[in-house]
Amino acid sequence: MACALLFRPPVELALQRYSWVGTLIAAVLGAYLCARIVNTVAASAIAPKPALLQQSVGASPQAAQMPPRAELDAERLAKTFDLPLPKPASETGAETRPAKPAWDRTPVRSALRGNLVSTALANPPRYSLCQLTNSDINETLVYALGDKFMGARIYAVEKDRVLLDNDGRNEYIDNSAAAAPNLGFSPIPQPAQPAAQNDVRQLSENQYVLAKSTVNGALSDLSQLATQARIVPSFKNGVANGFKLFSIVPDSLYSKIGIQNGDVIRRINGYEMNSPDKALEIYQKLRDANRIEVEIERRGDTIRKSYSIE
Repeated sequence: MACALLFRPPVELALQRYSWVGTLIAAVLGAYLCARIVNTVAASAIAPKPALLQQSVGASPQAAQMPPRAELDAERLAKTFDLPLPKPASETGAETRPAKPAWDRTPVRSALRGNLVSTALANPPRYSLCQLTNSDINETLVYALGDKFMGARIYAVEKDRVLLDNDGRNEYIDNSAAAAPNLGFSPIPQPAQPAAQNDVRQLSENQYVLAKSTVNGALSDLSQLATQARIVPSFKNGVANGFKLFSIVPDSLYSKIGIQNGDVIRRINGYEMNSPDKALEIYQKLRDANRIEVEIERRGDTIRKSYSIE
């Protein structure tokens, strides 16, 4: 018997010696399970009923009463900290930006030192041009709609005046001494003024020589030039392709340089004549040109005419 005890396996001896460890672990697990059960039962017992919970959620909480706001004595604070009091806005003397004047539908005579030389009305009106003189610098230029004259924007060209938007003021410039032609709805063209001899010489069918004085005289007096023919914008497939001339006065400058009724001027010196801006740009360049090349569409054919200026 004693020999049997001596020869027991080590594992069995260890289990008998530390059997109390298993008992302790079992007791801890049992206590933990009991605590969880008690906690669950207590929570379900003290939880509010569903109806009461809904009522408590729907009830609006009472608004917290805010403490009354204290008003500060600005004068006392300024004396305490030795600071100057800010002055009211009415006493600061700050300059306020003047409001723009209200737009008046009736234009008034402009105070700008400008003079209307001539107008050229077109149909549609956006192609209309005008010739104005800046009296301050004694400069005469041609202007289109949208251009600025002495800081004022030109928004309309009428028969006897030019309408301006001068910083929100509706103004106009006119000159009763200057005739104002209408390129779109002009009256019956007047006979051309007698011209100097040899002002235009034809070298061939499409080559001409023009006197410098003739070109300068035509460019400086658009009103007289506009009475020698009617000019309207030309469109092809809905796109502007130049300016068409008809009702050309015999022995006029147009007639002398080979322009015929129904001709469409498409290009001058390579510049397309499809907008007032292009026409204005070309007008400025022709004053210093020594040679002018004109592309014309005549009954579907393209004709090019050249003019030497001497």
